Amino acid sequence: MKDNSKIIWIIVMAVVIIFGTKYIKSLNSPGYEKSEIPMSVATNWNGIMAEAINQKEIFLTVDGKAVALSSKDVIMDESTALYINADRVKDIFSCVVHLVDKEKYYLEKGNTQVVMEKAKILLKNGKRYIPVSVLEKNFSYEIKWDYESNTVYMTNQKPDEKIYPFAYDYRKSGRIIRVNDQAELGTCWAFASLTAMETTFMPEKVYDFSEDHMSLNNAFNLEQNEGGKYNMSMAYLASWAGPVYEKEDPYGDGYSPEGLTSAFHVQEIQIIPSKDLDGIKKAIFLYGGVQSSLYMPMGYTYQDSSEYYNAQHCAYYYIGSDKANHDVVIVGWDDSYSADNFSTRPEGDGAFICVNSWGEAFGEEGFFYVSYYDSGIGVHNMVYTRIEANDNYDNIHQSDLCGWVGQLGYNRDYGYFANVYTSNKDELLEAVGFYATTPGTSYEVYVVENFENDKSFVNRQKLAEGSFVNAGYYTVELDKSVYLPQGSRYAVVVYINSPSSQGPIAIECVTDGFASTADISDGEGYISLYGSIWERVEETQNCNICLKTYTMDYVE
Repeated sequence: MKDNSKIIWIIVMAVVIIFGTKYIKSLNSPGYEKSEIPMSVATNWNGIMAEAINQKEIFLTVDGKAVALSSKDVIMDESTALYINADRVKDIFSCVVHLVDKEKYYLEKGNTQVVMEKAKILLKNGKRYIPVSVLEKNFSYEIKWDYESNTVYMTNQKPDEKIYPFAYDYRKSGRIIRVNDQAELGTCWAFASLTAMETTFMPEKVYDFSEDHMSLNNAFNLEQNEGGKYNMSMAYLASWAGPVYEKEDPYGDGYSPEGLTSAFHVQEIQIIPSKDLDGIKKAIFLYGGVQSSLYMPMGYTYQDSSEYYNAQHCAYYYIGSDKANHDVVIVGWDDSYSADNFSTRPEGDGAFICVNSWGEAFGEEGFFYVSYYDSGIGVHNMVYTRIEANDNYDNIHQSDLCGWVGQLGYNRDYGYFANVYTSNKDELLEAVGFYATTPGTSYEVYVVENFENDKSFVNRQKLAEGSFVNAGYYTVELDKSVYLPQGSRYAVVVYINSPSSQGPIAIECVTDGFASTADISDGEGYISLYGSIWERVEETQNCNICLKTYTMDYVE
């Protein structure tokens, strides 16, 4: 009976698809366009037809370009309405989706904000789905559905419209940002990094990560009163040393417990180009707060006065050549913020809204305004764009705990670099992680199994390629998993092209006063200009290559 039932089901589905296809094709004739399959189709057929469509891959084309989708990113419900994975809406449509007050979702793009009841969100496959019709009705997208190719075509009717408003403030968008006090220690860099990271989860989730752990457990071995730099944060987080929760390692006691594990895995950190105001705004709007730096000769406590700070308006503006000495987080902006609010009038209106780490007594309960024309703000900018659960991969293999300290190359903007690792158990190689040293970097990723020596590089197999808009740290997933038996030596190879760079390869090396404790004895790295003749960098360049691998334990 089971076999007969299966045959009957297959026949029924075939009939549904054949007649359903003919019916929908008739509706897709010239002059007929609709974003959903018409409800005139008998209700009892809708669910069957939707199931048949979902069993095939649904494709998406936006503004004439095919969008790379994961399985079930676009689905159809039983009424034949189309839905898209809420986590992909941000990247595909530059539209922010946030759960506010636990019952309502806010969709924001440009100056448009749509409030949607939680009940209208479809929950399926462990994911949240947004009705495509919401994007059509509220964000000026024309939608066409082609049943024959199982493709959704979406076209933005207002392509020149900015994706973010002229003013935006996290304090007004449901984010409850904790204002911290670094006290007398030089830990502003850690507070700025972790505050920026915390904002990426808001308003759905509110976390408090430990600045003590970041400032005491990084690979640079600097005292808390010696200060730090944003690339220390990158190295600490990219190596999975943290973050850990504040309750596990409270701030200010000078002690950090051993054995704490990272609460999340940071897989991508983007660096926004210097003074790219639009890029900074876009990052704040779509992802989270942007860590940036400025010169503030006020010491670590706001009690010190400064001619550059107008306490009445909580407005700061410095123009000069002094190097940045303080890190803050940009959490908003106001294009119309008056230039008259600053002690010295800048050349135009506009200011970033920043949260400091000097307690709530400073500024507007910890927040203040920095002119767009300030010499420091917006020069060094970092945003966290991919943070995953700490079980995303089972293992990380690395030899660059200090991360991107220097750069290497052959006076060209391209080159090859590689690291060799040994699998500790049966593993599946799933992804690699490395730095893009300039915006517009393109790459190709290769794997060499059964690596013996530099002659083995001729056996490399390409398993990924792509490009990055911004500089930063990135994780690249391979096109297919690579089985690595326990004890096997393998190499990962990257060809990189970083425009305008004479040293496109990020390296870890010893530098006085900063990465003086960098360990270059733990790696086996190689570089090559054309991928044919290779040199061992630990021997010839006294450095390690910044190239990590991510693996899963192999289970039969």
